[in-house]
Amino acid sequence: MRRTASHLWGLLAVGAIAAAAIVAAPAAPALADNIDPAAPTSLTIHKYAGSEGAEGDGSEIADPSGLGTPLAGVEFTITPVTASASGPITLTTPAGWERASNLTPADVRGSGFTLGTPTVVTTGADGSVSSALPIGLYLVEETDPGDNNVVSPVDPFLVTLPTPAGGGEWTYDVHVYPKNQLNATTPQKTVAAPDTLVLGAPVTWTITAPVPALNQGGTYTDFTIIDALDPRLSFVSATIRTPGFAQGTDYTVTNTGGTVTIALTATGRAQLVAGAILNIGIVTEVDSLGGDGVVTNQATVRTNGAPALTGVSSTNWGALQILKHVAGDQTDPLADAEFAVFSDAEATEQIATLTTDETGTADISLWAGNDATSERSYWIRETVAPAGFILDAQLREIVVPASGSADPVVLAVANAQRTGPDLPLTGAQGQLWLSVAGVAVLAAAVGAALVVARKRRQHR
Repeated sequence: MRRTASHLWGLLAVGAIAAAAIVAAPAAPALADNIDPAAPTSLTIHKYAGSEGAEGDGSEIADPSGLGTPLAGVEFTITPVTASASGPITLTTPAGWERASNLTPADVRGSGFTLGTPTVVTTGADGSVSSALPIGLYLVEETDPGDNNVVSPVDPFLVTLPTPAGGGEWTYDVHVYPKNQLNATTPQKTVAAPDTLVLGAPVTWTITAPVPALNQGGTYTDFTIIDALDPRLSFVSATIRTPGFAQGTDYTVTNTGGTVTIALTATGRAQLVAGAILNIGIVTEVDSLGGDGVVTNQATVRTNGAPALTGVSSTNWGALQILKHVAGDQTDPLADAEFAVFSDAEATEQIATLTTDETGTADISLWAGNDATSERSYWIRETVAPAGFILDAQLREIVVPASGSADPVVLAVANAQRTGPDLPLTGAQGQLWLSVAGVAVLAAAVGAALVVARKRRQHR
């Protein structure tokens, strides 16, 4: 609603507009007798996410499609400013307009000003909320962003009801269009292969954290990386690798109960530029496999209280068990067999040596891959056989999938027993052969005697 005003002494510039959402108090008093004190007045707040634009004039924008994304659930507190130290701020009097001149939100929050009962409103699905309010000067503050990931809230602003519209007119139904910047960044998290492939080796996670934009004049009051480590991980170290950031001066690192926090100091935040990317490295060790061997990790990058989650990465580990037994009987285990574990098919990269115990087994936990890769080949060769058994030097490939420690992949390797030297004949079997030999000798003697007797008869 607009009403004509004559002899306008000055104009009140409405700053709660499509971009800055800051209302400046009038530079000079207006003739209050031009205002219809019986006219209803209202304030409609239209809340959008997006970049700031030009200053508005308090009128409704017919086509708001280019303003950005409407934000529902944002809470505003509208507080009447009723008096200053010099008297009442009544906008139906010239003196009231004089007292409202050139004020800032910081002024009215200071000493010497009287504030009335605030009205709390929340934007609806279209990002707007309207309030019927009496004629007066109001302080408008964004007090709760709701579920919106606001990184740069609108600054408090002042607005008068009605608002000078220029040309001797007043706007009684005032529309303001404050803007927010959201934390729409998408930080990433990746994990590298471990330095060695055996459980307990250092594993490095990398976080890339974009710096979100702020409203004009906004400052970075908070830039923090928070990483709640999986219980199977132990923390080793964390650094910001981006040049120009020194630990202790530009950021601090703490580890509390497995939650690693990297917080930029005021000195570090002063270096932040919208659109820049910080590179952070966190080094951990994997202490155990747990139930499935898949150790996941996700971090939060928080800017001015607004969080942005990284994706989830995982380092995957599996259990390998070697079973050494007597050939032909897996229930007959062999201790003290030694095996070399290699990471390549050429057996040039040995990563571990294993020795079987009295149960015939030797166990090891090995890296199986990262993220979607959850199995890896290793090669095993026996290097020392148990005493009394033949060495099996065959190079065997075994695929180790991600698994818990209670569910290892098993590689069974048999050993044949060595044979001893020939032993002397003993026992019943030896006596039998001696008896057979004696009978043969006796038969030969009898045969010879018969031949001799026959020859004698022939000579007679």
